[in-house]
Amino acid sequence: MSTTRTTAATAPELAYEWLKNTIITLPRDEEMFLTEAQVADASGISRTPVREALLRLQAEGFIRRVPRKGAFIPALSDSDVEAVVQARRVVEEWSVNEVAPQPGAVPDKLYRILQDQGQDADPVDFIAHDLEFHTTIIRAAGNPLMNDFYSSLRERQMRMGVRIVMADQARKKQVLIEHRAIADALAAGDAESAVRAVRDHLRTTLRSMTQPTR
Repeated sequence: MSTTRTTAATAPELAYEWLKNTIITLPRDEEMFLTEAQVADASGISRTPVREALLRLQAEGFIRRVPRKGAFIPALSDSDVEAVVQARRVVEEWSVNEVAPQPGAVPDKLYRILQDQGQDADPVDFIAHDLEFHTTIIRAAGNPLMNDFYSSLRERQMRMGVRIVMADQARKKQVLIEHRAIADALAAGDAESAVRAVRDHLRTTLRSMTQPTR
């Protein structure tokens, strides 16, 4: 009996994770329509938990439900990208200002993440490490509301970033250089340089995300 309850409880979560992974690996300038039946067949999960997962994703703003049909995953426009980058700038500049005077072990953690990121061949893994890098700084700044807000942007950032690293290998190398500049500034306790490095990083990130795909 307990096994049945566990299975029933985890099925919506499994459907949610399957759908979320589908969304974040969809290039941000493409759209997709999925029916409940299609998702159930592709994921191997029954339609009821799929329906629950779709409702959750709708509440989080990732899909638009179409009654009796399924879910529409819209493309993300340049203005959507700009809004996310603007929000990131507020959070990340504040965070490095807080962390730089007493960085503690943060730079060492960042350098370890950079080492792992430099070995990533999978674009999804690369962007996951990218988010881990920035989240490490934000978490160290000690404001849980800032951390929660930044976490709420995660899936959008994944979807935006995967497109870039798939299309532009040179951007991957540049991201590592820009991340190292942030880590070096924090290691030196230089808040001004850290803010400037974050600003430069987000400026080139926005440019790479909004330029036409080659």
